[in-house]
Amino acid sequence: MRSVKPLSRVSLLWGETPVHPLPRFAEAVGLKSCWIKRDDLTGIAFGGNKLRKLEYLLGDALSKGCDLLITGGSPQSNHARLTAAVARKAGMDAWLCFSGKDPGEVQGNLLLDKLFGATIHMTGRYGSEALLSAMEELAREAEKQGRKPYVIPVGGSTPIGDYGYTRAWEEWRRQADRLGLSPVDYLVVPVGTGGTLAGLAVGKRLSPAPVRLVGFSVWLKASEARAETLRLERSLLSTLGVGGGEEGDYLVLDEYAGPKYGVPSREGMEAIRLLARTEGILVDPVYTAKALAGVIDLARRGEWRGKRVLFWHTGGTPALFTHAKTLADGGKENEHRSDRPRSEKG
Repeated sequence: MRSVKPLSRVSLLWGETPVHPLPRFAEAVGLKSCWIKRDDLTGIAFGGNKLRKLEYLLGDALSKGCDLLITGGSPQSNHARLTAAVARKAGMDAWLCFSGKDPGEVQGNLLLDKLFGATIHMTGRYGSEALLSAMEELAREAEKQGRKPYVIPVGGSTPIGDYGYTRAWEEWRRQADRLGLSPVDYLVVPVGTGGTLAGLAVGKRLSPAPVRLVGFSVWLKASEARAETLRLERSLLSTLGVGGGEEGDYLVLDEYAGPKYGVPSREGMEAIRLLARTEGILVDPVYTAKALAGVIDLARRGEWRGKRVLFWHTGGTPALFTHAKTLADGGKENEHRSDRPRSEKG
């Protein structure tokens, strides 16, 4: 990998996350091969992709002498859950700004936030920018109390955080070489705020490989998700002092996102069951199941039939328990089929 500016880091992962084949799943959907990268096994508090970002965000916070992490998202935010956990591991406090009003029942990630002793603020606001404004207001209040807060935007998608996935690309390349995985046709990842895909794209740019990055948006329309990912990619490149080369070298699809963020889709629930019943592996209904549903559909429709796929599991499994009735009922309630537009290609 090309040399880049060093960033402060705190080691949080237990080492490389596993990569292993999914032969029964691949056969069931018509892929030549399918491998999975298990970032659901990053180690702390049920794991997940945000821990890679938090290694660098926490490193930056500690290097600045901060004693309080402030972040936000939905009440079932995976990023907020992991931020609360790593704050405690570092001897810090966590304040979480959540969208909307009090959800009532405490379960899933919200339960874990409370177990970690995070201070929870229900903002009544919606959207990343509105939540960031709420975080900054809290930070000013914390400073008046003599605290040293460190604000982390929704999803941890900053150049510092996204660098975690530039390093993750390097990790995967080493594993692929050891396991003889090359070539892989598609490397698949769910896309929320876009930071994970942006980090991987920069990693690919610094250490090229003949694989197509494909992001399945679970929130924004493809054009919006691609634009945000490209903005994050450029910001990360600038932070690292890297210039030249192709930007936006990835495909973004949105047709499997469902009607809105956080609402399970029928295709996603079917994907959860298929992977569970062929490989004994669980994915979550908000992010990974929707991306996996895209893989299944593209393979079964013939577009990806006979292709080699690496599916990057980004975690989020605590969300399964917030949709227990839907899953137990066989997916007949509160599920929606996607009717979103196709894709935004790079």
